[in-house]
Amino acid sequence: MEPKKIIGFWTLISLVMGNMIGAGVFSLPASLAHYGSISLMGWAFTALGSLLLALIFASLSQKIPQAGGPYAYCREGLGDFMGFQVAWTYWISMWVGSVATVVIIVGHLGLFIPALSETPLLSFACGLSIIWGLTGLNMLSFKGSGVFQIITTLLKLTPILAIIFWGLPQISFENFQAFNVSQDTNTYAFMATATLTMWTFLGLESATIPSNALIKNPQRFIPLATVLGTLCVGVLYMAAHTTILGLIPNEVLQKTPTAFAFAAEILFGKGGAILVALGAIIAALGSLNGYIFIQSHIPLTASQDKIFPPFFAKTTKEGVPIRAFLTTACIMSCVLWMNYDKSLVHQFTFLVTLATLASLATYFFSIIATVFIDRQRQVPFSLKTSVLYLLALGYTVWTIIGAGLEVFTYGSLLFLGSAPFFFLIRWRYNKSSS
Repeated sequence: MEPKKIIGFWTLISLVMGNMIGAGVFSLPASLAHYGSISLMGWAFTALGSLLLALIFASLSQKIPQAGGPYAYCREGLGDFMGFQVAWTYWISMWVGSVATVVIIVGHLGLFIPALSETPLLSFACGLSIIWGLTGLNMLSFKGSGVFQIITTLLKLTPILAIIFWGLPQISFENFQAFNVSQDTNTYAFMATATLTMWTFLGLESATIPSNALIKNPQRFIPLATVLGTLCVGVLYMAAHTTILGLIPNEVLQKTPTAFAFAAEILFGKGGAILVALGAIIAALGSLNGYIFIQSHIPLTASQDKIFPPFFAKTTKEGVPIRAFLTTACIMSCVLWMNYDKSLVHQFTFLVTLATLASLATYFFSIIATVFIDRQRQVPFSLKTSVLYLLALGYTVWTIIGAGLEVFTYGSLLFLGSAPFFFLIRWRYNKSSS
């Protein structure tokens, strides 16, 4: 029985925007303040680069109307082996990044429940309940998960839009004079801020991952949600960061890890700061819900294509990938426990950076795949399309370089180190069919 088409346009665009707008954007201004107002150039550059990537994925979603997003495109254009590599790497990047989001949620909850910050075991239990609670919601009802995604996206936008609306008229242009306060050159500072801001745009491809069987009018709604969602988030980020920089002097902003809450307190008093802190929690919950939803579809789709173990192909009659959800939740629980061993904090932070690089790798290979897909289908040459491919590819390579040599080296090992698993899985399938 075919699953019902329960995902409409508003759910799709809230999936794109909700996955991109996590709690990280609320704390990023303090990190960017160490460079100065040159960070606005970094935001603009990243927004433009992300829009180019969104256009690539929008085009791919129409050429290859299949579930799996980057995995499906890379498999179609580059073959089973590269499809497996991208699926493996992308899946890892999502559940590691999801655990980082859980840690952020628990940290913000600690502002209201101090015991969470003082008792590691209690923090772990809280994080565990968040993982399994949202996993349970997604397993029980895709429709309920979609409604939750729309509500949290609207709620997280409210404090950001309020700060922009009331804060922009009150900005002081003197605060923008601190153009580059770092000890680095303008070029390096620009590259650093652009790399930092890329973290907040990961997830722009989210609408391309769920099964088209679940989506109403996928040929129209997937590309529209991808491009429009990315564009809206880019404009929102630029406006919000401009407001924060204009409201708070640079020397103060550098020492203010909760910049949005501080700005809200300036504008609305202490009650506003509390609302923004709650907004950060809601933002993280919405982002986590979205990632839990899409990350189960990667092993499901790959197993249906006989690239991942057949274990993941099991679904309910409603199309819920039950085993993929449970496996991912178990892995996330283990990584969460690892994070609460204080000796592993630095390793975990490194893994999150590695996960970001892994996402960028999927973008890179998706662009390469679309070139091969065009050649396979004998698509006529188009100067406009070729320029789009080159600009998107150049942006992705530039961002990967900005991650640093050490992260790039370990990221390459993560990507290529999975190769033996591909051949083992393929051998098992061949053996069972013979």
